[in-house]
Amino acid sequence: MMCHKSKFCTELNKDAEKWNKLCPLPLPNYFNEAVDGFTRAISEIVKGGFKESLKALEECNSEAVGRFFIEHGQQSSYSRVFDWKKVKIENKLKKRSNPSPRNPTGRLTREVYERDYYRCRYCGSKIITKEVFREYSRIIGSNNFSVARKNSERNGLTLGLRGVVDHVHPHSLGGRTELDNLVTSCYSCNFGKAEYTLEQVKIESPYSRQPKDDGWRGLTEFLPALKVINKPRHT
Repeated sequence: MMCHKSKFCTELNKDAEKWNKLCPLPLPNYFNEAVDGFTRAISEIVKGGFKESLKALEECNSEAVGRFFIEHGQQSSYSRVFDWKKVKIENKLKKRSNPSPRNPTGRLTREVYERDYYRCRYCGSKIITKEVFREYSRIIGSNNFSVARKNSERNGLTLGLRGVVDHVHPHSLGGRTELDNLVTSCYSCNFGKAEYTLEQVKIESPYSRQPKDDGWRGLTEFLPALKVINKPRHT
């Protein structure tokens, strides 16, 4: 059921006391399966297996992953912040000039990802970098894997699995674009938290949980090999 413009997200329990306190909205289990499937797709294309890579991609349930983000993940803040219209007005009044740039540099982004071991500091899910998605699209062809700007045109994995850097204390409220105010976030948690404070969206600080290294690197270890692969003529 689509939650866009609805008063309440169907993926959230209506009892606020039962909401997850770590992230705006936990991701379904099939997101983990999608990560595994896309890892196989990348591994196969690096080995030269074009058809094998496409087969692995087909098993990723990309459409469901993208649909969850569009219909629920990016909308969850509207349900968690009951009086969000009032809060937005209050936050706007508190808005002030911020000398810190809104967007982190590529170097700072990598530093955040590496510190957090390429996992969302809110929900704990594995993230994949935009560079990996971009290189895969270049090789496999946008007709097979689109990274188009519009949500409706891009592959769902680039919405559900992509990582971004999130300001723990909102930039609009004076939060600095510095390592101690930035964490790795999946798209759903980033959009679900929106420009609210942790207190407003009712989740705990991600800094209360230390990141753990399980060897995941967001598939960045494949980037050197991906960058030198030429696009097959038959794509």
